Amino acid sequence: MSDEQLISIPVAGGDLNAIRGADLCDGPEPTQGPLVLFLHGASFTANTWVETGSHQLLCEAGMPSLSVDLPGFGRTGRFDHDPVKLMNELVEYLGVDIILVSPSMSGGYSLPWLMTSPAAAAGFVPVAPVGIGGWQTPEGFVIPTLGLWGSEDRIVPVPEGERLISSIPAARLVVIEGGGHAVYKTHPVEFHEALLEFVKSVR
Repeated sequence: MSDEQLISIPVAGGDLNAIRGADLCDGPEPTQGPLVLFLHGASFTANTWVETGSHQLLCEAGMPSLSVDLPGFGRTGRFDHDPVKLMNELVEYLGVDIILVSPSMSGGYSLPWLMTSPAAAAGFVPVAPVGIGGWQTPEGFVIPTLGLWGSEDRIVPVPEGERLISSIPAARLVVIEGGGHAVYKTHPVEFHEALLEFVKSVR
């Protein structure tokens, strides 16, 4: 990534580094449907979704996407913040409907945010997020949800995914055989196939 392809999103306490999928492929600006917003796990950054080809895939399909470095990761500095407030400010800044992709550590942001804002997203893709034990489905939660899990995940095992997805109306769980905790890295083809189908269904 060149510095020219990075953008900065102001939130209380600091700025979030972000990468736009539209900057990574040739062709017209993607305009179809909600923005796919990628968070990341503790071992990864916004650039992970460049490395996996996720941004490029969505851009070529005409779908806008954005990934952010959470505070203390990648090119975003560490600063004091409240995860729910940060998510509210981020989504308000973007000003568009989002489909939220939330793996691993970022569950500490997505799950409490969605519990307080049950209609804040157009779609939700939990990818073995942490914090499922604290999840309580809020009244009026109608966000289309697709859980993506690796069958060999030893950090957030599949039964945790089943527990989360079973608590969300009309949610679906896809378990990718042989996949690890970061299933988007271990099995990108299968991950992208399921993600793209879901995003198209939400449009």
